[in-house]
Amino acid sequence: MEAHVESRLLRMIDNMPVAVMTVDPDSFAITYANETSKNLIRQIEHLLPISADQLVGSSIDVFHRHPTHQRGLISDPANLPHSARIRLGPESLDLTVTAITADDGSFLGPMLTWAIVTREVAAEERILRLAQYDTLTGLANRNTFQEWIEAGLEKPDHRMAIFFLDLDGFKTINDTRGHGVGDTLLKMVADRLRNACDHPDMKIGRIGGDEFAVILHDDNAERAETLAANLVAAIGTPYSFGDHANMQIGTSIGIAYSPAHGRTVEQLLSRADIALYAAKYAGKGKFTVFEPAMGERIRDREHLKADLRATLQTMEDLFVFYQPIVEIQTRRVTAREALVRWYHPDRGWISPAEFIPVAEESGLIEPLGRFILHRACADATTWEDEERVAVNISAAQFGGGMLVDSVREALEETGLRPDRLEIEVTETALLGSDQGVIEDFGKLRALGVRIALDDFGTGYSSLAHLRAYPFDKIKIDGSFVRDAVTRPDCAAVVKAIADLGRRLGVTTVAEGVETQEHLARVTEEGCSEIQGYLIRKPGPSERDAPRVEAINRALRLKQQKS
Repeated sequence: MEAHVESRLLRMIDNMPVAVMTVDPDSFAITYANETSKNLIRQIEHLLPISADQLVGSSIDVFHRHPTHQRGLISDPANLPHSARIRLGPESLDLTVTAITADDGSFLGPMLTWAIVTREVAAEERILRLAQYDTLTGLANRNTFQEWIEAGLEKPDHRMAIFFLDLDGFKTINDTRGHGVGDTLLKMVADRLRNACDHPDMKIGRIGGDEFAVILHDDNAERAETLAANLVAAIGTPYSFGDHANMQIGTSIGIAYSPAHGRTVEQLLSRADIALYAAKYAGKGKFTVFEPAMGERIRDREHLKADLRATLQTMEDLFVFYQPIVEIQTRRVTAREALVRWYHPDRGWISPAEFIPVAEESGLIEPLGRFILHRACADATTWEDEERVAVNISAAQFGGGMLVDSVREALEETGLRPDRLEIEVTETALLGSDQGVIEDFGKLRALGVRIALDDFGTGYSSLAHLRAYPFDKIKIDGSFVRDAVTRPDCAAVVKAIADLGRRLGVTTVAEGVETQEHLARVTEEGCSEIQGYLIRKPGPSERDAPRVEAINRALRLKQQKS
């Protein structure tokens, strides 16, 4: 009977789609390999000193150039389980080693499960590259540039100059000559920046659109201002290409020094930005060094913070708008994303891009997040189609011990079923794999709430995030979707993410779908769902619609009178 059971078990393991091997802990000889292992070995036999038929009985050392470390790991059960990724020539292998024990707990030997993940690693590297560098110019993107500043600040006795550059006249060329010409011009600007900043203590980044930035690891004012003057001259020299000869643009530059003007990334970027606006106000084509007198913008931010704090006392001027997410094949609405909007009596509608960072910096994100969550859950209970509601959660809300309670409270008070709530989180919240974040994810899933990874591809995209966290949905950032129509590299990213989602059994949503061309492209690349202006702009709930319309009517009348 026991022999029959053992034989049946071995047949089952042989037919498993997972590659399995066992190893003798004393001799390190492979004692068993199932058929999947042998089939995988046949794919990489040319990289090994053995064939698949010789696998059993051979030493596990054939997979390692320097096997001593690996022997120490797999021979001691205290080291197990252990996971590793190894390179074998051009191939990448993922390996997990677990301990096999007898009934009495004694160590019988290690069991290895493994897979060839070369394609997945290549996709991860492509996505990582796109997460760190701007695909058009090849320069560092904003996130990477900020990391560089932070690394510089961590050095003892640091000295830096931060330059913010904005192109003067670029928008006119981009609008009149077309985005193709505009993109070519941006690449030419990047090349000129590389030439002008060709020194080991200088770094360049594209911050977004037609904004660039430079780090000079020196706070010598004369050297910094000489560099700024050279940059103004280099970028202002006429550009000649194709039939658009002698096109000319310029640049305005704001400069902030560390430590004189700030000792944090936020302070330096903010003050370089303030100096940039001062340079533009001075007539463009100029550079300006930050001065405290330019701090009006900072004071304006403080006023905004105070106004937001007052608004959160009553919630009267806060609204939640909704934008549908639809399935491509059926055009059925599967969810609606909740998007907060703020009406200010003096300023009018204030962009979330302006007040959400203020809320995060000032600790107001918790009450604001609770308002959005409760309002979204309450509104969703009135929807006849009973589809899900998706709520964005700031990275600042994770890991603090309050998020899960807020979600539970919102569900209980509104009566919304947990499976109808979808929490959207960007990768910023996942950095460092903080234990508090991991616990929040686990507790949310235990409640029955779904989790989506938002803006995938723009932050710190990694397959590790998709393996480590239980995502139900991946949302592809709209910048890739919009550019996928004209740029093969962006289309390849959309396809790679859609393929990953399909393999993982995860829904992929293309954000920012605004035209039929966008829709055709993301459909061709294999996305599951879409969201964007092509389907519908964000709009208020039925309850808020009359007041929002009254506000907009009053704003139109005010604009007509002025």
